[in-house]
Amino acid sequence: TQSTGKLLILLVATLFSVAFGLDFLSNTLGSHMVLQRAPQRANLWGFTTAGVRVEVIFRTLSYSTIANAKGEWNVFLPPTPAGGPYTIRVLSDAGESVFLEDILFGDVYICSGQSNMQFTVREAFNSTAEIAAAANYDQIRVMTVGQGTTSLTPEPELASIEQKWAVASPSSIGGPDWGYFSATCWFFGRDLYDAIRVPLGLISSNWGGTYVQAWSSPEALAKCPADEKSVSVTVKAPSPNTPSVLWNAMIVPFLPMSITGATWYQGENNAGQPDYYACAFPAMIVDWRLKWGGDTPKDFGFYFVQLAPWIINGSQSIEANIRLAQLYALKLPKVGVAISMDFGDPTSPFNNIHPRYKQIVGFRLSLPARALTYGQKIQYEGPFATNFLIVSDGPNAVVAVNFEPSSLGSGLVLTDARCASDLTPDQCAGFEIGSSTGTWLTATVSIDGNRILAKATITGRVVGVRYGWANYPIATLYNREGLPAVPFAFPNTIKPTLVKHLKI
Repeated sequence: TQSTGKLLILLVATLFSVAFGLDFLSNTLGSHMVLQRAPQRANLWGFTTAGVRVEVIFRTLSYSTIANAKGEWNVFLPPTPAGGPYTIRVLSDAGESVFLEDILFGDVYICSGQSNMQFTVREAFNSTAEIAAAANYDQIRVMTVGQGTTSLTPEPELASIEQKWAVASPSSIGGPDWGYFSATCWFFGRDLYDAIRVPLGLISSNWGGTYVQAWSSPEALAKCPADEKSVSVTVKAPSPNTPSVLWNAMIVPFLPMSITGATWYQGENNAGQPDYYACAFPAMIVDWRLKWGGDTPKDFGFYFVQLAPWIINGSQSIEANIRLAQLYALKLPKVGVAISMDFGDPTSPFNNIHPRYKQIVGFRLSLPARALTYGQKIQYEGPFATNFLIVSDGPNAVVAVNFEPSSLGSGLVLTDARCASDLTPDQCAGFEIGSSTGTWLTATVSIDGNRILAKATITGRVVGVRYGWANYPIATLYNREGLPAVPFAFPNTIKPTLVKHLKI
């Protein structure tokens, strides 16, 4: 009979859910979330029994689909302007039902990386006031992925959720240390919201102490063949540093979601692998864009933090090189960087690798998003050196450094900055001129129009100039908008061989 048939379908759907652990509505979705606004179409998806009809009711209209042979279903909603709140009901012929409430439409961002992205608002400077102020931002919604799993194969669902979708509030933003909510992600979203006044959905998916290899698909990793001795991550599953396991477990479940963009704070673990990272990082971005589904633009904005200073024993080029390697991602369209080398925190109680100045990082991340994603006419980058000219060779060397005109803003500014009292002078560096004898000499600098003149007494000939080339750089150069110059080295210390494998 018809009733017997429906009962059988319901029983099969229930068994499917229990056996495979998949939700009728993807567990990346939920009440209080933000769905992507027009002109994109928001995507809803989930899992049931093959052949079952699924219906989505939104704003009194019904949208339906039939689950495919794997039991997967998805429904695109019509392009919906920013706003809300709305309710959405999802039903199936198998008797499954989900009711979503307090849904907003706006822009959705993924925030990912390692511990400096995981670092929470509670751990940042001025946390008490910042947490209290979250009550003023109920148009921002947040979600935090748990660190409960890794996977050697792509996963359709999240195995662990630290924080379900929630309205921004003191309780949802002021969670426990290393728990929720990501300080960098929050301050980015808060400052972006203040600038665009559109609801925002922020998804924090990160894991401290991880390599870029873990966040990259096998296809992305294949773009950057390298010497195994220098770049392999020699760990065994289910370690979070096995290649691709965090991509599989913490990124893949979100791929059907329509989003606006992503932010990224990672690279500390890859210090010592600069040539490889200069290829692997942009390769990861290209691959994320290629594989992201829903109605997501294939050039969605991607904004990253260049690594902050930290104290490390050994070569002073370790961090300097990885910072330079990160910049290769800027060869891609709609990629921006937040420079943070001027905000070290040598006395951070969370280890000096984790500076507490996350407000400035979030603000600087929001600037390229405002410019590149939303088209705002603002200064979003600091002075970016393009080349140098030897004005006078040794012994009284004078070198002129030129900059990308668009990065100058209203003009160059030099400030007085010194090595922190907690550090020894050899750990710091500002402007230096390189000699043919193999030595680098500290240079005095002055502004000459739109360029910098660096001067030093050297032995031999001038072979190069560099700025901020240390694990703990001294930042003295800004534009008048207050954005720091990007550290540089001429000649370039990164070997471009691997990067040639990428079509960027």
